[in-house]
Amino acid sequence: MDDPISKLPKYVFRRVNGSYRYKRNVPKALREVIPKATVYRQLGDSYDEAIRRLPVVHAEVEALFDQERSTSNSVRAKSIVRERLGEWHAEVFAEGVVDPEWDVTDDFRELAMELEGSTPPEVVRQVGSARLSPEPMTLHKVLSDYYAYKCDDSVGDKALKTRIERIRKDLVIALGKNRVEWTPLADITRADANTFRDYLLNRMAPNSVVRTVGVIKAAMNHVIIENDLEQRNVFQGIKIKGAGASKDDRLPMTDDQLEMLLPEYQANPTAYALLVTLADTGARLAEIVGLEVQDLDLATGCLHIRHNSLRRLKTKSSDRNIPLSPRATECLRQQQVGLSDTNPLFPQYARPRGSDAASAMLMKRLRTQITDKKVTIHSLRHRMKDKLRNTGCPEAISLAILGHSTNTVAANYGSGYALEVMLEHLEKVWGE
Repeated sequence: MDDPISKLPKYVFRRVNGSYRYKRNVPKALREVIPKATVYRQLGDSYDEAIRRLPVVHAEVEALFDQERSTSNSVRAKSIVRERLGEWHAEVFAEGVVDPEWDVTDDFRELAMELEGSTPPEVVRQVGSARLSPEPMTLHKVLSDYYAYKCDDSVGDKALKTRIERIRKDLVIALGKNRVEWTPLADITRADANTFRDYLLNRMAPNSVVRTVGVIKAAMNHVIIENDLEQRNVFQGIKIKGAGASKDDRLPMTDDQLEMLLPEYQANPTAYALLVTLADTGARLAEIVGLEVQDLDLATGCLHIRHNSLRRLKTKSSDRNIPLSPRATECLRQQQVGLSDTNPLFPQYARPRGSDAASAMLMKRLRTQITDKKVTIHSLRHRMKDKLRNTGCPEAISLAILGHSTNTVAANYGSGYALEVMLEHLEKVWGE
């Protein structure tokens, strides 16, 4: 039987130490953009491992050469335009602002005619059209463009950047660098999306996978719309087994548990104000921690949950007004003493991840009285949902109070329910 090692595939060689490497000479035409004569990739310590990895590594190197070949043509085209037509032509050529109606386009066409036969056809095409070949849209670029779009507002940029970088790394692990950084978006398939989902499910809870996939799904939608791409979003509608809300995920806090907690919080005015406000509004912790003084309307006895300089809102429907109970009003009145309208109502938590710090502070006190892991500070929101339902509050009004989406077009019209209508139902909850 022939020794397989003596008949190694093309581009594969065995090193002195017994490991295997991929070796590929860089085409001369690409030396301008790849400053080396040879590229190497490690394939593994055994023959079987090397053969298994070879197709992936070969595809990555091929994609690298294709990408750099395109870059090389663009670099050469820009260089020729600068040398033959001057700096002004080179600038408008590089920026892609040459209008077909301009007289100057004749300069590019004439130059292209002179180059034919002595210059690569792709370079001639770019010069003649006065257009550089556009950079292909890839998953890597999708995430970069989405981050650039979202970070127009400085609030939360660091957290978003960290999350997107984590997603980018996970995509590379799941799909390979070639699929993420060099493969055109049009060639990314539903199979790729499902592979990414399955990789995440091996290390995340289903609901965490939903949130992660949601980011790349939103990024894809943004790029498809902004670039008028005629393709579907392969991350749209992915099925994630086990995801979704369950009645056992978290338990609502009972009235007895809340009464037991109040004395534990009263020694700290900030902790007490947060607990009472969360209990009597059903709002999200981040919504309350991110309040500015001007969001507190003592004249009408309500909170304005809206976008401000401290934080974004989770959804469009999160923008709302919520009536305040008398005890929550008094707690928040004390919090605003000595502060101007634009000051944060809870200054110690007016910072990136401030709501996480507030949650830790509140949970530390909660755990001294309640050890059930299914009861958390967020259980106050579940409590409000149950109490509104049990006091006969219509579902639409309950959604408006809690800032949940109704998922209907009609719900986006008008300014929502009047404070008096919401107050009528909240008073039933407060009076129980």
